[in-house]
Amino acid sequence: MSIRIRSRAPRTRCHRCGSPEIAALCHHCGRPLCQRHRSGTIITSEFAGLGFQKAEPQHCDEHRHVVKPPIRKYAFVGGGVAALGFLLMFASVAVGLVLLLAGLAAGALIWWEDHRRAVAAFENRPKLPVVPSIDSVKVREIVQGRLTLDERGAYHSSVTPVEGGITLDMTFGRPDQDRLRDYRTKFRLDPAQDVEFSAGYAVLLGRAGLEFTDRTFTPPVLPLTGLVHQHPFLATPESRAGAKWQLELTHRLTSELEVDAFPLWLTPALVPESDQRALQLDLQWLGNWPSEEASLEADKVERLRLYVPASWGNVEYVSESATIGGQADPVTGGRLIEWKQLPLGARADHRLTLSVRFEDRIRLTDVITGSLKVSFKGALSGLAGVEVYHPMGGRRSGRGDSEVKTEVTADISLSLSGVRYQDVRVVPDQKKDDLLARPESHEYPGVIPDHETLIALTNAMSDSDYYVKWVIGHAPRNGDRANALNRAWDIGGRLYEGVYPVDFYVGLTGEEVYGGDIHAEAGNSKVRLSVKGAFASDEMEERIESVWYGLHDIVGETLKARTRAEPPGRNHQRGYRPPKGAEPADDDRAKALLDLRRRRKDFQQAVAQGRISEELFRQFDAEIEREMAELNRADGPWDGEN
Repeated sequence: MSIRIRSRAPRTRCHRCGSPEIAALCHHCGRPLCQRHRSGTIITSEFAGLGFQKAEPQHCDEHRHVVKPPIRKYAFVGGGVAALGFLLMFASVAVGLVLLLAGLAAGALIWWEDHRRAVAAFENRPKLPVVPSIDSVKVREIVQGRLTLDERGAYHSSVTPVEGGITLDMTFGRPDQDRLRDYRTKFRLDPAQDVEFSAGYAVLLGRAGLEFTDRTFTPPVLPLTGLVHQHPFLATPESRAGAKWQLELTHRLTSELEVDAFPLWLTPALVPESDQRALQLDLQWLGNWPSEEASLEADKVERLRLYVPASWGNVEYVSESATIGGQADPVTGGRLIEWKQLPLGARADHRLTLSVRFEDRIRLTDVITGSLKVSFKGALSGLAGVEVYHPMGGRRSGRGDSEVKTEVTADISLSLSGVRYQDVRVVPDQKKDDLLARPESHEYPGVIPDHETLIALTNAMSDSDYYVKWVIGHAPRNGDRANALNRAWDIGGRLYEGVYPVDFYVGLTGEEVYGGDIHAEAGNSKVRLSVKGAFASDEMEERIESVWYGLHDIVGETLKARTRAEPPGRNHQRGYRPPKGAEPADDDRAKALLDLRRRRKDFQQAVAQGRISEELFRQFDAEIEREMAELNRADGPWDGEN
C-alpha cells in the first residue's frame, strides 16, 4: 500500500480546540476563539469611557486580565472623616484625634491604590479602538500570459507567476474623533503625542495558500492598525478631509499552488460561405481550472480588445454589441474592435463564439493583435473571503461590498497564415454549374418506381461505399389516369472522402401503371440528385464534384438496367386491381403469392442491414399483406397444393 502526503493550506481554527467555527478573537494578539472558549462577561474598565458600554473585550488565556477602575473619588470620604475629626477635637480631643488620623490614613491609602491602578492601566492600555465603516472588501488575483498563433498555425501560450491583493476600503466617522479625545484624557496623554490605533482584525476565510509580500502580516489573522498622524481626519478634529482609509496588501501563492497552465484559448477562423469577409473568434476556457477539487467558474469577459488591419474595410456586422473605435494600434495602425462585460457562466461547453463581417476580403497574410481580460469567480489561492472583527474582539456584522475573483489577462498575437478558408459546395449549383452537364434531375422512361427499384438502388449505393442513412417512403397517390399511382421516395446518406464527409440526397419519384394484374406493368421515373460538402481547397472541391458524378453514374446504370417496354394494346381505362369476380388461375395465384413472400423477405433483410427504417418496413409489409389478402379473397386461401 502506498501513502501519498498532500500539503494543504491552513484554515482558521480556535487556538484551543481547533474548531473552524470562530466566534471572536483575543483583542491583544488576535488568537481565534470558538464559542466555547471565548471570554464570558467580566467586570473591567479596560475600555471604560470610550463609548463601548455594551461590548465585551475578548482575551485568550495568556492575556486574560482585569483592569480595575480608578477609586480617587473615594479619597474625598477620607478627607471628610479627617475634617469631622478636626471639628470634634474642640469637644473631645481623643475622639476628634482618632477620626482625624483615621481619615488621613484612609485618604492616603485610597490615593496610593488609585495611583497604582492608574500606573497598571497605563502600562496595559490597549491601542486606541476605532470602528470605521467597512465600505468594501475585495480579493483579486491576477494571472498574466500571452497567446500567440504563429505563421505555421501552431498555438503558443505562456504564463507568469500569480500576483494577488486584498483591498479593504473603510471610512472613519465623528465617533472615532471623539474616542481619540477621550482616550488621551483617560490615559493623560499629551495632545501632540502620536497614538497607535486598532480597527480590529481581518480574518481570511477558507484554505488560503498565500504569502504576503509585507512580512509583518501573516495569514490567516491580519491586524488593522495604524498611527493617528497618518490620517488627517483623526489628527485634526476640525478637518473633514482624509476620512477614507484604504488598506491594500499584496500577496503571492505558495509554491504548491503555483499555476503552470494558461486557461484560455482564442482561435480565429473564417466563416464558411462568407466570401472570405467574415471572421469568427472562438474563446475557450478550461472547465476544471486549476484542478477538479478547486475549480473556478468563468464569470465574464471583462474586456476583449482587437486591432484588425484597416485594409479589411469597414465593419458591416459584429456580434455581442462590440464597440468600433477610431483608436488605432500605435504599432500596426490597426482598427480597434472592443467587447466588454460579456457573461460566460451559463455556457456548459466552455466556449464563446464571436463574429465580425467586413466590407472587404480578409487577407490570410495579416496578423491580429490585442489584449484579453477574463474574470473567474473565486481565488486560485483558495481564499474564500475576508471577515472583519471589532477592536474588542467580536465579529462585526456589516462588511459592505464583498468580491473575490481571479483575473486572467493576456496579450494577443494571431497570425492568419495558418487559417484555412472553408466554404460549402452544393452540386449542382444553379449559380455556378452548367445545368446541362450537371442537371438537377433526370428522367428514366420505362422504369417503375416501386419497392424493387428502391432496393436495387440502395443496394448499388451500399456496394459502392455510399452509406445510406435513411429512406423515407411517401404514401402512394392516385395519378391523373384511373390505372396509375404516383410514387415518391427520399434517400439520404453520406460518403467519406478521407476524413471529410460529403452528404448526398436522391429523390425518386414517378408513376406506376397497372393493367389487370396486382403488379405494375409499366411506369416512368424521375430522379433528383444533389451532394453537399465543406471544402478548404480546390482539390477538396473537385472531390465533392466527383462524388456527384459517381452517384450519378450509379443511379443511371441501376435504373437503365430496370427499364421495361410498355406492353402494346394496354387498356388504359381498366383499374390496376382485378375486376370483382375475376378468378386468377391457381398457377398464376401461386406465382403471385411466392413473389409477395420473396419481396417481404427482401424488405426484412433491408431493415436488418439498416438500409430502410422500421417505419418504412411496416408500410411495405402492410401493402404486401393487403395484396395477399386480395388474392386469397379471389378463391379462398391457397395452401401451395394444386
